[in-house]
Amino acid sequence: MADDSQFRDHSANERTLLAWIRTGVALMAFGFGIARFGLFLREMAPAAAPPSTGELSPGSVRFGIVLVLFGFVCDVAATARYLRMRAALLEHRTAVPGARLVCGVGIGLALVELAMALMLGRTLAR
Repeated sequence: MADDSQFRDHSANERTLLAWIRTGVALMAFGFGIARFGLFLREMAPAAAPPSTGELSPGSVRFGIVLVLFGFVCDVAATARYLRMRAALLEHRTAVPGARLVCGVGIGLALVELAMALMLGRTLAR
């Protein structure tokens, strides 16, 4: 019975890792999409509108890069968490996952979203 319980614990740890990896990959894909769309808009602007006096803001490219890097950090942190939990399970120690990864992702995304909202508001106010 102890082997079955240990198998469930390791499987749950692995499923958690895969969920965090999916989150990181989704952040990277979203960031890549934002960056590419910004580049597309920059290329289409001269053909669709008369030349403007100011340059287009590369904000979407910057936010895209930030989200890609954020997804990478999320994946690295998730892998480190998985390895810590795996080691604790193999040593039959009680391990409580820390909240750093969850808080880091939540706070980081909230800051990126706030910055994107401010940039969008500034762009629409023009």
